[in-house]
Amino acid sequence: MDIPRDLHWHLDPAEARMDRSAIEEGLAALERGVADGRHAGAQVYASRHGRAVLEFACGEAAPGIPMTRDSITAWFSCTKPVVAMAMALLYDRGAIDLDDPVRRYLPDFGAGKERCTLRHVLTHTGGFAGAVTVLDAKPWAETLADICAYPAEYPPGSKAGYHPTAGWYVLGEVARVVDGRPIDRFLAEEILLPLGMDETALGIPLQHQARLGGRLARVALGRADGPHYATEELVEHLNAPREIARAVPSGGLRGPARDLGRFYEWLLAGGRAGERALVDRRTVALFTACHRWDMADRTLAGAPLPWGLGFMVYGNGDIHPAASRRVFGHSGLVSSVAFADPARALACVVITNGLVDPLTNGRRLREANGPLLRACQLD
Repeated sequence: MDIPRDLHWHLDPAEARMDRSAIEEGLAALERGVADGRHAGAQVYASRHGRAVLEFACGEAAPGIPMTRDSITAWFSCTKPVVAMAMALLYDRGAIDLDDPVRRYLPDFGAGKERCTLRHVLTHTGGFAGAVTVLDAKPWAETLADICAYPAEYPPGSKAGYHPTAGWYVLGEVARVVDGRPIDRFLAEEILLPLGMDETALGIPLQHQARLGGRLARVALGRADGPHYATEELVEHLNAPREIARAVPSGGLRGPARDLGRFYEWLLAGGRAGERALVDRRTVALFTACHRWDMADRTLAGAPLPWGLGFMVYGNGDIHPAASRRVFGHSGLVSSVAFADPARALACVVITNGLVDPLTNGRRLREANGPLLRACQLD
């Protein structure tokens, strides 16, 4: 099978103290995934000590259209840490406090959720995980009204349950109330553009989608070894132009893998972008530290996963165990993962456009990022 391949070395791996053969092993695993029908295409970005080492793409972005390094891919829940850092910026400026109740900013936020704080939302302990689903596409104000009126599933802070969607609408609205800008504009002006993430947006307008044409990657169901997490209905919803145009703060960012890599390079640099500190390094350390542990996650089959403030910490099933205990990042809808490993000064992004089951997805992502982690010679 002739699989399109787009590989660019920004830096000789030896100069980055990385093993080229190990890197190629990880890239070859993604090409096997294309041949096996796990995904139509994939993108990879990796950097070390803030210097890009490689960009890679393989397979197809859409039927008959090669996936390239410039393809605009869906990040899904890899969006969440970017929104979390919007809250970090507001915290850094003294505009919010992590233990502020949500009701301070959303007075109608009730129905047993009155004690829910911003910290609870960021650690997925707010108690309203089911308030909104991925398939919901109501206008922003209606979505917020539904969330505010939704009855608490448990007293906030007493249990844990990953909030796939609802919590991030709350954070986006808090940012709007405090700052005055909608979350898509806030992210663009305060994070994306300052970091050079010029081709990434939370919601791509219809006219811009038309200009992107074949660069805009589509998602599909891939060949899974277990019961599919996604459905054809969900795939159709995610590929719909009107859905791509919506500013969905839980998973709506789309861009090339290199842009997401720049976000993690920023965090590894302690919040500095060039000569400018966008956020205090102590705030970066706070948000990427562990704030929740030893709590069974009601959404994720009871797994006692540790969490930072909007970040998965200490790794998860999508990050290879070779990562250090200092690793932080996030996965995206049984398709992708992005993370930083401070012990290796490594930023790593692996994005596929094939939705499978969690076990199949974890295996394919570890087969790709594990060799990249092992390729790093520790200083």
